[in-house]
Amino acid sequence: MNNFLHKVQNNFEKSALNYDDISKSKYWQNSINKKKKLFKIKYLKKFRSNNLSNNIDDFYINKKETKKLYIKLKKECGNKFVQKFLFSENVGHPKKIFKFDNKIITASDLFHIKYIFDLNEKIKLKKINSICEIGQGFGLLASKLLKIKKYKMILIDLPESNFLTSYYLKKLYPKKKILMDIDMPKQKLTKEIFKKGDLFIISPWIEIDNIKLDFFINSRSMMEMNYESIKNYFNLIESKISKKGFFLCINRYYKDLVGYPIEFHRYPFKNNWKTIISKKSWMQPHIHFLLTKKVNEKKSDIFETLRSIKLR
Repeated sequence: MNNFLHKVQNNFEKSALNYDDISKSKYWQNSINKKKKLFKIKYLKKFRSNNLSNNIDDFYINKKETKKLYIKLKKECGNKFVQKFLFSENVGHPKKIFKFDNKIITASDLFHIKYIFDLNEKIKLKKINSICEIGQGFGLLASKLLKIKKYKMILIDLPESNFLTSYYLKKLYPKKKILMDIDMPKQKLTKEIFKKGDLFIISPWIEIDNIKLDFFINSRSMMEMNYESIKNYFNLIESKISKKGFFLCINRYYKDLVGYPIEFHRYPFKNNWKTIISKKSWMQPHIHFLLTKKVNEKKSDIFETLRSIKLR
């Protein structure tokens, strides 16, 4: 693990030198400025309690409210389903936790388990082979999806998040082969490299070869991006998604943290997406949960869906 941690540190320092003018929004810059001295190996062990995970964890919800969410989630999803996606390992030493049957429970866990429950009702998740999550935070959703199947996963986020993700997923899945920016010659994830690894934790400026992926996810991070970054990610999804692949987009209806409003209904979908689920997110009515499937234009209804979202 020590060798891996030194690689994570080295990767962070080198990838941070490659920041472009687009990826780092005003919101992200302000967030990083408050904790830039913490991106060291010695702070990873308690990254969920020493402010490193600020803005990517649901610690605004207190323990009492988290327990209420837990009871409600078990009623809706069933205790067996919920327990399947919880961990006993206290990785990151999160704030405001409680334990049940030796499982670590935070509000963040509960929201992500509900996402998977809703997906599971509409998609045969075991038939999916490859996933790309854009803006994975510290890898919480990815960690739970990996309990379903040994997916090939590409996780794309900025160096600060990737620093946490690499540690978090390696602690939970020590046998996984994790490759990072530093493993990409000429800053490119090639087909050959893709064959060799399990999890690929990379920055937005790493080019992805002609690799087709079954499922793209963005959960609560596009709402904090510059619009140009959002456009770039939509172009990536269009070019890399497999035939009849899925895209899950969970974001606020409206947020203004980058200097101008970012509105869900203005996301740059093309006319080739079929709506599978469109609803308010569980226990977060300011956030929309949209699952779509790639189709041809004749079967697309995405513009109607976006218009209905605008009216909410």
